[in-house]
Amino acid sequence: MALDVVFLARGPSGLLLYNGQKTDGRGDFVSLALRDRHLEFRYDLGKGAAVLRSEEPVALGAWTRVSLERNGRKGAMRVGDGPRVLGESPVPHTVLNLKEPLYVGGAPDFSRLARAAAVSSGFDGAIQLVSLKGHQLLTQEHVVRAVDVSSFADHPCTQASGHPCLNGASCVPREGSYECLCPGGFSGLHCEKGLIEKSAGDMDALAFDGRTYIEYLNAVTESEKALQNNHFELSLRTEATQGLVLWSGKATERADYVALAIVDGHLQLTYDLGSQPVVLRSTVPVNTNRWLRVRAHREQREGSLQVGNEAPVTGSSPLGATQLDTDGALWLGGLEKLPVGQALPKAYGTGFVGCLRDVVVGQRPLHLLEDAVARPALRPCSAL
Repeated sequence: MALDVVFLARGPSGLLLYNGQKTDGRGDFVSLALRDRHLEFRYDLGKGAAVLRSEEPVALGAWTRVSLERNGRKGAMRVGDGPRVLGESPVPHTVLNLKEPLYVGGAPDFSRLARAAAVSSGFDGAIQLVSLKGHQLLTQEHVVRAVDVSSFADHPCTQASGHPCLNGASCVPREGSYECLCPGGFSGLHCEKGLIEKSAGDMDALAFDGRTYIEYLNAVTESEKALQNNHFELSLRTEATQGLVLWSGKATERADYVALAIVDGHLQLTYDLGSQPVVLRSTVPVNTNRWLRVRAHREQREGSLQVGNEAPVTGSSPLGATQLDTDGALWLGGLEKLPVGQALPKAYGTGFVGCLRDVVVGQRPLHLLEDAVARPALRPCSAL
């Protein structure tokens, strides 16, 4: 189990999450609650509850992220960038059996929850995210019933005057901040920039032949070797079913990396912060020889990939590191030699064949010719 929760608390105590095995509170359960401003992560596999309590109190009126993990009897909790709190349930059971609904923010009858959950009141505040293995649970399709729940108005995405994203973009909350998911044809922090349609012979639309690899600084005008987030946008056109489009990492064994690649005709975003790779795969075929807009974003452990007008595909890396350590370089078109010791798909060893244009790194447009560290022989897209 890997669970992430983002919330803003107004009161010192209250239930954030509860899921049980039986309607009378007996059997297994898992819960997350505030008790006197300290977070408590509890679970019972049948022989007694494990109780993990945060070391520091939670600040009221501020957004807080907590990450929970359970593997067998062992559990871990991390609040923000604080230390991991570890715990373990009694032997011998290792499986968590849950059959009842998941309750978020409260429960219909607290007397019918497990006594060991030690909670008797609902949560006072706002819950922005409940993510199970990278899948957002607070969506309309997952909600069975809601009681006394209203939209939180004190956030840029939900304020009464309207959110700051332009040109029909969606506003996605990121704790106290936000991200704008731009529709096709727009880019920029607030999707305020229209993408200029370029003619087929314009050198801003570059052709890659599978042997063309171009190096850039990973922050366009400078190198940053430790990154808490990544943001890439680009338009591509290809008929290839395999090929590495973008790479940033280190040329050493078992190093961090982030990559965009075409695998079996679909684009996938992969990133590894040091524990194990996260793979986000688009459902949109890209080997159609048509221009498609791609957005890839990583905010610490959370990632998202959007191709064309599809809903973003999201995921999360395991509890632990939030920083991507690289050598400061960004490659387009592939790599001459992949790092040894990395268990990468075969497609990553194939160079990209197709065209790229309108590349954005962070919030900066990447000039494919001017910003290149060293330029191989480059051709306009019409030459492909």
